[in-house]
Amino acid sequence: MFKKFLNITPLFFILVCVRMYSQPVTGDELSAEKIFEKVDNSVVVVLAYDNLGNVFQGSGVVINNDGMIVTNYHVCKDAGKIEIKHYSKDIKNVRVYKYDEVKDILILKTDEENFTPIACGNSSNLKAGQRVYAVGSPEGYENSISEGIISGFRTDENNVKLVQMTCPITDGSSGGAVLNAKGELIGLSVSGQHDGSLYFAVPINDVFTLLGVDNTIAEVTDPVKYYEIGTIANENKNYKEAEINFTRYLEKFSNDVSAYYNRGYARFKLKEYKKAISDFSTVLETNGTSESFFYRGNCYYSLKDYKSAYTDYTKALEQEPDNYDIYYNRGYAGFKLKDYTGAVSDWKRAIELNPEYTAELDVKIKIAEEESAKTNHTK
Repeated sequence: MFKKFLNITPLFFILVCVRMYSQPVTGDELSAEKIFEKVDNSVVVVLAYDNLGNVFQGSGVVINNDGMIVTNYHVCKDAGKIEIKHYSKDIKNVRVYKYDEVKDILILKTDEENFTPIACGNSSNLKAGQRVYAVGSPEGYENSISEGIISGFRTDENNVKLVQMTCPITDGSSGGAVLNAKGELIGLSVSGQHDGSLYFAVPINDVFTLLGVDNTIAEVTDPVKYYEIGTIANENKNYKEAEINFTRYLEKFSNDVSAYYNRGYARFKLKEYKKAISDFSTVLETNGTSESFFYRGNCYYSLKDYKSAYTDYTKALEQEPDNYDIYYNRGYAGFKLKDYTGAVSDWKRAIELNPEYTAELDVKIKIAEEESAKTNHTK
């Protein structure tokens, strides 16, 4: 039911080349436990059904908030139907978006938006001896993690470059995530043989090339650029990437309220409501904008704190008394608080300001009026 404002205009606007799907991450390396926790909601099972009824199983990795999943081409090459599975969740509406048969890359598209996009690294920076992890579903054992190192870099018979590693993978692992020690995706498991511990991965930069994204630029050295990367990530609905980049920016520019607002917006979209409330509250300490009251109200509503939501919507309306979206949302908060008369008043005002709400809210108004009559009758 939520309506939204546009983001606050950035304080800095710098034209830079950016990576749409990847985000630079600094800091200490993570334990295997933390890495698995970080990517568990980003790695899925891919089921490919051929026209004879046979099913082939591989793995896939979620790379953005728009339901885009990358796997190996060979997993689905004979498929008449493709499905995605993640624990108890089954997704039937899966379609092919792009593929490169030679490099063994397939991009799938679904309507599912509740996965967590994985953080992506840069495979051009990999070095032999570097620790890596593989997460996939070998032999159907969903989301198993293995550990190893990069053994080297090879070229196959098709002149395709591959990353050689010691992370054990087997049938069902194809298309799974290969991660660096920060939990960033640096490749896709593709093939291997247990004799000699020879296992291979497709470099993640080849995936970006297929998507038409430049992933070869140097890591960000100017902290100001994190703001621009975060802004573009928000615009492209890559909210996890936006959150990470605004966090990196705020480590240097901790007084920039617009960065807190935009990170709060990303966290709201990621359903990290308590963190988003903290960000919007920081903005409101110095800049009581209607947008921040509005989105903080949305967070409170999502947490079922309808009283706080109603208070914030009211404060937003003090600044924008003709904003129909705020009346729309406050009407819902009032209804939840059993203030049926107030809900009816807000929804009628929303319709007056925006007649497009008429069909939806006329039904809600009727329900609220009936509830109000029941309440008055029992008094």
